[in-house]
Amino acid sequence: MVPSNFPGVSHFWRPRSNTFPWGQFLIVLLLWVVICVISRQPGALALPQFLVLSASMMLCTVWALWGFYQRQRYIDFRWILLSAVVLRLVSLIGEPLFEDDYWRYLWDGFQTATTHDPYTLAPEYFFDVDVPELFEPVLSLINYPNVATVYGPVSQWLFAVGYWLAPAEIWPLQLLAGLADLLVLVMLYRLGAGNALLLYAWSPLLLKEFSLTAHPDIYAVLGMMISVYAIYKNRALVAGVALALAVGSKVFAILALPYLLTRARSVSLWLWFSVGFVGSLALITAAFGSLRIWVPEGLVAMADSWLFNAPLYLLAVGFIDFTLTKWLLLLLFVLYGGISCLRRLLRPAETRHGTTGGSTESHQWVHSRAAFRGDWLFGLFLLCLPVLNPWYVAWLLPFAVLYPRWWSWTASYAVLLSYWYGVYIGGASEHPPLTVVVLEYSLIVLVALTAFVAKLVYRR
Repeated sequence: MVPSNFPGVSHFWRPRSNTFPWGQFLIVLLLWVVICVISRQPGALALPQFLVLSASMMLCTVWALWGFYQRQRYIDFRWILLSAVVLRLVSLIGEPLFEDDYWRYLWDGFQTATTHDPYTLAPEYFFDVDVPELFEPVLSLINYPNVATVYGPVSQWLFAVGYWLAPAEIWPLQLLAGLADLLVLVMLYRLGAGNALLLYAWSPLLLKEFSLTAHPDIYAVLGMMISVYAIYKNRALVAGVALALAVGSKVFAILALPYLLTRARSVSLWLWFSVGFVGSLALITAAFGSLRIWVPEGLVAMADSWLFNAPLYLLAVGFIDFTLTKWLLLLLFVLYGGISCLRRLLRPAETRHGTTGGSTESHQWVHSRAAFRGDWLFGLFLLCLPVLNPWYVAWLLPFAVLYPRWWSWTASYAVLLSYWYGVYIGGASEHPPLTVVVLEYSLIVLVALTAFVAKLVYRR
């Protein structure tokens, strides 16, 4: 008997519910509509309102999931997908909230489409140069105009698509980011995710950062998850191409590389993956004609001195040099990555390939054997960064669907508290107050500990 929680098993085999939490969805939809309306004319109370409304969305989602947990039933994925589509379409009536990065997306799209080089000249160069009237307000609103772009080449192509659809308009990028987010949801279903898909579909963090604010990280996350699925299906060439496109969107995706290669001890798999990965990187580099695209000036400036929402740095800044802190944390992260990849490579083949031969009991909280513990990987990586923007947490959330944990989904809400500093106090290049960071991470720890204690009590 094949366990129903393994990827590749037909969804018709799984026990499904004939009902959908329509009541909770309508509440979530209404709350999201209110957030989108607020985003069009944000006032002094916009952030408190957003935080309260987002918390209400999360609570409604947990409420809905609890009902299905009590009945031990799966939620039909078709309804989850439909609800996710509706929420992301509603985002088109809103505007980016608590963000000004999107002006850079619009400008980079214009530069990529017209000159195919957004990397050489910083926006301030064009202050004394005639630009199309449509882009004059865009140019004036770009943050850090003295620094060239931070975004990868694949993201630049997608910004250019937005320019071709509607120059200087944000809605094409909102639409593209929302579509990529939906495709991630589909990939997670194909990887065997269960009811935790609802957490992803209704997540206020994901809705805010992608379908509303159009951050390009979602394209890299999508490429990475396609690569995870392709390597599971032994499509090594496709996996290599997909990961190269992900790295071309954001370099964070390179962290998945050793975990994909250690899925199996197969020279053929490694060879075809390398062909797809290296070949695609070479083609992307040739298209731009420069290696500068992989280490943009903006990325170097950001890594050099910025500090935002980074708890380990804030704790160490009074005792250890900033640069030394970065190297120490990087070393610790590399040690973790090396040990975890070695353990993954040395596991028995049947475990690596997703068959345990053990329990055949179906469970609605699926722990997919097709993926790796990317929640831990990206969670620890983010803690090692001097800048931890809210949308960075989206990197671990696909894995938090495959391996549901209270801490990861609490983090997806708690990280929104960091906007309190960004909106009311200062910017990412300054030191945020420790009180905001303590509140943010205390919430994560408190919920995780509460869940752990409740689990111990339940087992007794």
